[in-house]
Amino acid sequence: PVTIEALDYADLAIIDLSGFKDSTLEERVELASHLRKAMSTQGFFYVVGHGYSKEQMERVFDIADVPFSQVSDDEKQKYIASPKQTGSYQGYKLREYWHVDGGVRNQVENYSINHHVNMRSHPEAIRPVLPEISKFARHSHFNVLDPILRLMALGLELPEDTLLNMHLRVTRNGWDKESETYGILS
Repeated sequence: PVTIEALDYADLAIIDLSGFKDSTLEERVELASHLRKAMSTQGFFYVVGHGYSKEQMERVFDIADVPFSQVSDDEKQKYIASPKQTGSYQGYKLREYWHVDGGVRNQVENYSINHHVNMRSHPEAIRPVLPEISKFARHSHFNVLDPILRLMALGLELPEDTLLNMHLRVTRNGWDKESETYGILS
């Protein structure tokens, strides 16, 4: 829900991807300069023109709430992630998992799902929405991640597909990731 507090919001750069697919290299280089500036000054940016409507995004946010509002604490315990032990971030990371500094522990709870949504089991409440999660992950990969990685590479004055080639690859049978754990390159 939107806050009712009067807060100062960060003035984030807006990266519009609506014309990306039909853009020229020169247009992508120009957009890359905006992205580079956003990353070097604020570290964040806001993406528009990604192809999902306001209603579709509202549905995604509703689905994102399911692991927290519709799963009991007892059931969450069955799906705990153990990234320090296994290298996999899939599952719940409950509050205070990470040590921040000086005895302070984080207060963030999250639930991570691989883009191959059926790679692992999930709490009962999440299972009916897995097809929608998969569809959103695939859309985000091709319509947000790919363009952003290309723009970042151009902003770093690298060949446009450098970062994309270092990340996920697409095969005829679907998505292919080198490993479900992070930091492993082939």
